[in-house]
Amino acid sequence: MKNKYIIGALLIGIISLFASCSDDNDSNPTLIQPKEFTLNTPEYANATTIDLEKSTGLELTWSQPKYTADNAPINATYEVQVSPTNSFTVSTDEAAADESGEKVPDYAVLSNTTQKCNISASAEEMDKALVKILKWTEGNVPAEQEMYVRVNAYILEGTSRLNPVASNSVKLKVKPYYIELKDAVPTMWYLVGNMFGAKWAGNKSIGEDALPMFLKPNFAYDKKTGAGEIEYTNYFLTGDYNDKAECDGAGFKILPPDFNWDYSMNAILNNEISAKKGTIENRNGGADGGHIVASEAGYYTITINTADNTAKMEKYEGNVTNYGTIQIATSLDDFASDTPMLPYNTEGVENHAWYYVMEVPAGQTVSFKFKIAGSWDTNWGYGAADGAINMYGKCEANGHNIGLAEGKYVISFNDITGAFSIVKL
Repeated sequence: MKNKYIIGALLIGIISLFASCSDDNDSNPTLIQPKEFTLNTPEYANATTIDLEKSTGLELTWSQPKYTADNAPINATYEVQVSPTNSFTVSTDEAAADESGEKVPDYAVLSNTTQKCNISASAEEMDKALVKILKWTEGNVPAEQEMYVRVNAYILEGTSRLNPVASNSVKLKVKPYYIELKDAVPTMWYLVGNMFGAKWAGNKSIGEDALPMFLKPNFAYDKKTGAGEIEYTNYFLTGDYNDKAECDGAGFKILPPDFNWDYSMNAILNNEISAKKGTIENRNGGADGGHIVASEAGYYTITINTADNTAKMEKYEGNVTNYGTIQIATSLDDFASDTPMLPYNTEGVENHAWYYVMEVPAGQTVSFKFKIAGSWDTNWGYGAADGAINMYGKCEANGHNIGLAEGKYVISFNDITGAFSIVKL
């Protein structure tokens, strides 16, 4: 049945699909299910104990699985799998997704894939896999550990993994080390432009000339990559484009985490001198796009999917209350005074998103809340208890004090949605 699905997509023009593992030929093959393929035993496998902490990558090579009768080149995808026991039954991802908690992982899949027949496998990821599976704690890591490595091959069609086949496993002796297991930090993008006080990230300084969007409350971000949805709700101006597809006063763009303009979010161009209002698309290395600007003045929510770098700008239809300026009060002076947060929108333009740069001294923790000026009648907090550390969420009226450990942060709060989001600098 798998072959039936693949033939329609791969039979026509399959010759044009080049793999790095074998030479091209002139056949027009039919796909078959491979039975096996060989992961080569590296020279270092028996010669030494591999110090994972001092290593960057472990070089692995293998043969191409026989996906056709004459082994024609196929664009197979390869992933590296690691096990401390040579058992590959339940992956760490499968165990994490098991709501019953009954599945126990015995192997992990490394994040990088390839369509070649070689890879430099991350030593750090291998070590993390061992720590996670064997549940080592700090000070309880053995001096030496067996580790089994194999390669899994499949044909990727859309999101489907077809005709999978696993190689043999190779045993390695490694010296592991303790590493703190943390989920990947959610991916953040940054607002720049005329709408935000003409901040254009000249210094690439978050909280000064680039303003973070908001992490989405209760959203499950990818634990390996940090990908997911981020958003921003506020009042937007509109205006007309000049001959450079720019809009004075109201135009803006959105920059990725590395501040690379070639992959920024821009408006879709109608032509060389004009852009389509209310549109957002990723430049993706192509020509420079126009300023993003609302089709008409009003409240909007911008949402970016950082997994596929798509974005949309939609009207916000909820209720809006004007609180004036939003303040932040902290435990540094026992919540005795208000400190005004800074507006995202240019001074004098209606604004509902606010930010504040806070530096927590070394060895200390600080608690804070959001509030209106001069009164505690309206205030917002978050968390299960006072001082609990959370980096994002949806605040509650009169909620708990939010905690922060030592470090420097940009704290953002939206008085429309109640969302807060913290970026560590």
